[in-house]
Parts: sequence; C-alpha cells; structure tokens
Amino acid sequence: VGDQSSRGLEATLGVELTPAWRVDLNAAVLRARYDDFSESVNGTAVSRAGNVPTDVPERVANAWVSWKFAPQWTASAGVRYVGTSWADNANTLKVPAYTLLDMSVRYDLGRLSSSLKGMSVRVAANNLLDKTYVASCASLNYCYYGEERNVVATLKYEF
Repeated sequence: VGDQSSRGLEATLGVELTPAWRVDLNAAVLRARYDDFSESVNGTAVSRAGNVPTDVPERVANAWVSWKFAPQWTASAGVRYVGTSWADNANTLKVPAYTLLDMSVRYDLGRLSSSLKGMSVRVAANNLLDKTYVASCASLNYCYYGEERNVVATLKYEF
C-alpha cells in the first residue's frame, strides 16, 4: 500500500454514580482512507485512492455498567458495537456491523489477606447471547466468524 491516513474522534466517559454503581461509555468515529494505493487487477493498475482500508470499522462503541454488590464483589455487564467494514480494497464487499453482550464478575482477593493485596479473580462471559457474526473477511469467499459464547477466568495482580 502506498499511503493511507485516518482522522477520528474518540471519547470516553466514566461516572461513579454511587460507591456501588459505575457507568463507563466510550465511542470512536474514524475516517480512514487510502491516499495513494494502486492494486493490480488482471495485470492492470487500479487506483483505490479514497477507499476505506480493509477491516477498519469507522464506528465502534462500548457501554458498561458495574455494580459493587458486596465489599469484594463487582458484577459488570456491557454492550460492544463494531460498525461495518470492508473486506476488499475496492470496497465492494461490506462486512456487517455487530453488537455483542458481555458480563463478568470480579472478586477482590486483597480483602482476604494483606499478602493478596492487588490481586483479583475475574470470570467473564463474552458474546453472552451466542450471536453468530462475521468478524472480518479476507476475500469475497473467505470470511471469519467471530468468537462464539465463551467464558474466561483471569487472575490479575496490580502493583
């Protein structure tokens, strides 16, 4: 690829409504373009200048609500939105947008013992509704589905 550029705006807002409730929002709007790019099509150079680069959604957003329901426990639920993208340099094959629901619960181990300070365990369920969606495409005939519902456990240590 010769040259490509992008301009955009990203915003994040986190609000602690009460000591037990928190809302986190973020969104990004992007304008990505090939500035100088010619692709060989059947041996002929075809300009793709002005097209959106492949696999680049120009809109993404997330919204999360967290509830600290006990001193060491936090439950969270979130919605992830990924806008449409293009699967080819000619911008003829559009990958559809998708929205996913995620949930998690976190336990702060530091409340058990001072030797565990900074440690937490988190169990997260991603794509909770088990939505089938196309995450990206490499060509007209070769697309990748996004992850099915899955559960991930994480042990975290902050120092």
